[in-house]
Amino acid sequence: MHFDLTDLRLYLNILDTGNITAGAARSHLSLAAASARIRAMEASLGIGFLERGRRGVTPTPAG
Repeated sequence: MHFDLTDLRLYLNILDTGNITAGAARSHLSLAAASARIRAMEASLGIGFLERGRRGVTPTPAG
């Protein structure tokens, strides 16, 4: 399990904005970098914690 404060801040920004793009911008990351970080966090923990949809993202029960 490897993640850092940037990853945690990104996750909180995504939840706060309800959108990966806006969360990435608020975290000063590109969309591609933010998506890769979230996927890596989910893979390292073995759970998905964001439900992605047309209207943004919401946390799963695990998230």
